[in-house]
Amino acid sequence: MSGWWSPLFRDCGEGEKPGGLALTRRAAEYCSFGPDSRLLDVAAGAGETARYLRRTLGCQVSGLDSDPSRTCPEVRPGQAQALPFPGGTFDGVLIECALSQMEQPEAVLSECARVLRPGGWLVLSDLYARRGRPAQTPLGRLDSRESLENRLLQSGLAPALFEDHTAALTALWAGALMSGEGCALSQILRGPDWPEGVKTGYYLCTAQKGEA
Repeated sequence: MSGWWSPLFRDCGEGEKPGGLALTRRAAEYCSFGPDSRLLDVAAGAGETARYLRRTLGCQVSGLDSDPSRTCPEVRPGQAQALPFPGGTFDGVLIECALSQMEQPEAVLSECARVLRPGGWLVLSDLYARRGRPAQTPLGRLDSRESLENRLLQSGLAPALFEDHTAALTALWAGALMSGEGCALSQILRGPDWPEGVKTGYYLCTAQKGEA
């Protein structure tokens, strides 16, 4: 699945996203992922996150992506709303920069909860409505913090950590502009199709499945 940032930052490198892999590491450390952890990276793209977590923390990581053209060994084809794994398989599931693009978020989160073991962690990072109500925008569906946490609770996942990392999105944007890359973000945020009163932010969130 292509990230929403790809058409915005024309020369964005594979795996580059707001906060980069440092934000992935922050979440992994919060959830105490390590060599014994079995993880699933949903919307894994070319497998950058999977390779990073294997290399730095020794985790066992499977990648899944809806794009059948992905050919890297770390990633297999599959749909987030119907994960091809038995229940209770993973210690952690990650969805980076993708949930806002998925048409069935409730089904996706329910599937994440199903494949997590009791006590397992879901890690999310994505755009959100930092100010204003949840809205459908040209960048995808923007939840507010409250609406996102309600989705998690309804799926049997208890929100734990929520951090605003809008500065990471701003840094990626500024870097693109300074280097002369194409960047359509300004035009989209100021365009006529943008919902009035909605201010875009970027978050990191973790949620935990209850113990059996």
